[in-house]
Amino acid sequence: MVSPTSPAFALLARLGVLPALAELPPSRSTPVRRLGVVGHSGITIERLTLPGRAVLFDVGDAVDTLHIVLQGALKTVAREESGDERITSFVRRGEVIGFEHTKDGRHAAEAVALEPSVVLALPVAGLEAMSMDDPTLLRLWWRTCAEPMERHAAQLVLLAQRLVHERLERFLWSLVPAPTATANDAPRLHLAMGRGEIASYLGMTNESVSRAFAKLVDDGRIRVRGRHVDLLLVPESPSRLAGSLAGRRA
Repeated sequence: MVSPTSPAFALLARLGVLPALAELPPSRSTPVRRLGVVGHSGITIERLTLPGRAVLFDVGDAVDTLHIVLQGALKTVAREESGDERITSFVRRGEVIGFEHTKDGRHAAEAVALEPSVVLALPVAGLEAMSMDDPTLLRLWWRTCAEPMERHAAQLVLLAQRLVHERLERFLWSLVPAPTATANDAPRLHLAMGRGEIASYLGMTNESVSRAFAKLVDDGRIRVRGRHVDLLLVPESPSRLAGSLAGRRA
């Protein structure tokens, strides 16, 4: 779970969207469901309920909506020229999805729910118009738009790690909420993504990911129970190069 102090949540607070929206449970069986919501701003905001594997937007769709994840987790998937698919991001609560993979004003990757999820959809045109008369909203709008690009830059640094087990470990630590990412805690993660999806994101083979998990377990750095992972030791680097946008430190 991402801190509620994320730029996207600060933007929602400025718009007067009720915090209770973030606590509504996602549907586990229905297709994408749209529920119109009007904040104090007067613009119409849609609350989208997605079951696992539902597509939020597809390649070629217009980038005319700001999507903020309230619950659950999604992935973005791009298609290479060879026809192969590559996972380009994992997006969780409080994060924006879609702005980091665009071309000519259209999405260059599809977004798919990893698990039952809830997403808020805000019209870009309405936000831009409102921002012209509200300097605070304008600053929040810029910060929110920059967040996906910062997340992508963090991924590039992560992929530069030469040792596969270090790459995996830093990826796992990047999923930890900033307030709990300290040397005195043993954070527990529930991985919404499978090992094959992690391999695609990290530019590794499935076998390499399995070996990296095994090495981290053997070294006493993590404990694994299915998709639950306990992080036992903070990486030795002074900064988690794959760390979150809040600048988490080791």
